[in-house]
Amino acid sequence: MATEFDYNAPDVPATAVADVVAAISSYGKLPPLSDAEIEQRRINNEIWRWQCQQREEQRRFEYEQRQAEAEAIARADAAAEIAESNRKARLERQEQIAREIRNREVRDLQLRAARADRWQRDVENAYRNTVAYRQRQTLLNELESAINPPAPPPEPEIVYVEAAEGSDQLGTSDFDPKLWMQKSRSWF
Repeated sequence: MATEFDYNAPDVPATAVADVVAAISSYGKLPPLSDAEIEQRRINNEIWRWQCQQREEQRRFEYEQRQAEAEAIARADAAAEIAESNRKARLERQEQIAREIRNREVRDLQLRAARADRWQRDVENAYRNTVAYRQRQTLLNELESAINPPAPPPEPEIVYVEAAEGSDQLGTSDFDPKLWMQKSRSWF
């Protein structure tokens, strides 16, 4: 069974209420401070402000250190990223140069192969032309010999020459001036 509290009929004596009202009205009122206490409070307040200032400076110093460390880490990270991107760019450029060199070498080999093929075709065409020319010449010679047989060789002709006595050489004992004159006329 629950008992209910009756606010209209309190069982608190009337003096208790008066005591509470007196305590509430006197609450927060402190006795007046002496000059030494006032000076001590002022000193304590200055010490407290100085300590607060020191704590604030310490916090600011620590914050600046953390900021400097964070900036140093950020700069180091940025430098590492730049170095990595430079390395990647350098590797990509080297790969690009290698690809270009390979492409040039392949094109050069293709060009050389095309030249060799063209040269071989030219040689083969020249050989075929030469063979065809020789065959035509052989056929023409055979046709000509079939149509016009060669004339029989002429009979040898016998020529008799009179031999002169003497020599056409000056200073020899058998020198003949007529032979010398015939020889000198043949020079002109």
